[in-house]
Amino acid sequence: MTQTESPSSSAVPFVLPFVLYMIIGMFPVDIMGSFEGDGFSDSKIPGITPETWYYILKIGLQIAVCTGLLIYFRKVYLQQFPFRISPLSFVVGFFGVILWVAACYPQAELKLIELVPQWIDFDLNRPSFNPFLIQSTSVLGLFLTVRFMALVLVVPLVEELFLRGWLVRWIQNPTWQNIGFKGLSVTALFAASIYGVAAHPLESIAAFLWFGMVTWLMVKTNNLWDCVVAHAVTNLLLGLYIIWFEQWHLW
Repeated sequence: MTQTESPSSSAVPFVLPFVLYMIIGMFPVDIMGSFEGDGFSDSKIPGITPETWYYILKIGLQIAVCTGLLIYFRKVYLQQFPFRISPLSFVVGFFGVILWVAACYPQAELKLIELVPQWIDFDLNRPSFNPFLIQSTSVLGLFLTVRFMALVLVVPLVEELFLRGWLVRWIQNPTWQNIGFKGLSVTALFAASIYGVAAHPLESIAAFLWFGMVTWLMVKTNNLWDCVVAHAVTNLLLGLYIIWFEQWHLW
């Protein structure tokens, strides 16, 4: 940020939390391996391995770093997007989880990838772990707490602030600070869906449709916080669905 650039005119408050969340998330940890084979015997607590603790600490670090930045930059966000929420955001969030589950059910992406030549290497491994293999009630509770805090509170904020607070407006005009959500170009409107496909390659159909639906909400209400709420509702209901129906591949 230059000396002539105020926090409210800089992309840093919108980009930095997202970038750091992604960087921390890239720290390698084989959570699946921690629930398999002889790994159970590596810990003093049955069903707990160093990988399990590392995974919990990694999510905790994401929550701590991003929460600190979101609080620090809160005035910038509220200056550009006065806080308000419409009931439509909850409706979109509810239907969003139905759309996501229905679009993921056929697993069409896996069938399409099978048609790709073998010399093109695709990683088809999903982080599909069952946390209830953790045999310590307290550690399981900690695991689910940090997992849902990231899923419902941190991810919707950092992702929507990055995508709709900055990216779609920057694509519309590099001088993006005064750009609203009305009258955006087709390229800007599709930016979030393209990001969704890139971020969720094995759920690309669901991601394209879901992010597109939230873009519709963005234009409809002209309100960033509705997108955050819709995102949080979908993530919460998706997390509960995963646990209730043991659909671990959707984690």
